[in-house]
Amino acid sequence: MSPLALRLLLLSLAAGCVDAVAFVHGGAFPANMTGNSVLLALAMARGDLAAMLPCGVALLGYLVGAATGARLVQAPGHEWTRRVDLSLLLAGALLVTVTALIAATGRSYLPGLLVLTAVAMGLQSAAVQHLAIAGVSTVFVTGTLTTAITRLVSAPRGPSPDAPAWLPAASWGSYFLGALLGGLQPLALLPLRLALPGALLVLVAALGWRRSPSSSA
Repeated sequence: MSPLALRLLLLSLAAGCVDAVAFVHGGAFPANMTGNSVLLALAMARGDLAAMLPCGVALLGYLVGAATGARLVQAPGHEWTRRVDLSLLLAGALLVTVTALIAATGRSYLPGLLVLTAVAMGLQSAAVQHLAIAGVSTVFVTGTLTTAITRLVSAPRGPSPDAPAWLPAASWGSYFLGALLGGLQPLALLPLRLALPGALLVLVAALGWRRSPSSSA
């Protein structure tokens, strides 16, 4: 497994865990904007303001994070540069901050904490999108599943050591595993479940930093 593939799988694991924890305790997905769009539309159709708030907050936070990440990683080409590492490090720092606030206050997800988590996932999404790896986003998996099944039934193409044919399927599996881990633990371990994806993002940024070339604006 290439270092790039490993980092992408770790990011998928983190996103799945974040989505599960935030949905159970906050009522919205910080990474999965397809799900949030449906939940927001259903809440609007029912006139349920309480359900609209977390979905709207998460959507807004994700857009802010994606826009910030897109500006941060902007550079010629699609290399994993230190700009990508910085975007992921910022995302990890936001998740660690949310973890610390929940641990310190003993509160579950509030709209302010949900928006910070969604900003983090927007940063991650923009960073990975910059790499332009077909079928792998690490934060939403419908396209990932489509790519995985298409590669399964289509004629094999030339090998790619950094983006092998199995990577989309493995990325979906990592996201699924992260969601499973995020949903298994009791409420008392909520900070620990958020600490895991935050630590994974920081780890991925650290792993990439030594390998990544610097990039000028």
